[in-house]
Amino acid sequence: MTVAEFMRQGYFAAHLRRTRLQYRDQRDALVAELTRRAGDQVTVDVPDQGMHLIAYLRRPRSDVAIQEMARQRGIVVRAIRPMYREAPPRAGLMLGFSGFARETIVPAAARLATLLNEGQAR
Repeated sequence: MTVAEFMRQGYFAAHLRRTRLQYRDQRDALVAELTRRAGDQVTVDVPDQGMHLIAYLRRPRSDVAIQEMARQRGIVVRAIRPMYREAPPRAGLMLGFSGFARETIVPAAARLATLLNEGQAR
């Protein structure tokens, strides 16, 4: 089946609807867990669409150091501070949520929250 025929028959639109619902569920699971467990550590910027979100750090901390600590615990996050070119940099973490089941996202977000909360106890 060609791509044009796939689209003409409405399969592509149905695929997009399913994918949007799936991504929204994954996003909402991540936001809920982070907010519940680390809401005093981060402000979560909830996007209307997409596959990533930003969790801005509420207190002065190195997002690059958090990225490395998270990596050591099997959690993939990306520090955003090094991405700034001209605007004053903000510390935060870019978190992907697409392609991961809720059953994977929730425990990973809980581990990240634990890491963020541990850092404040020091």
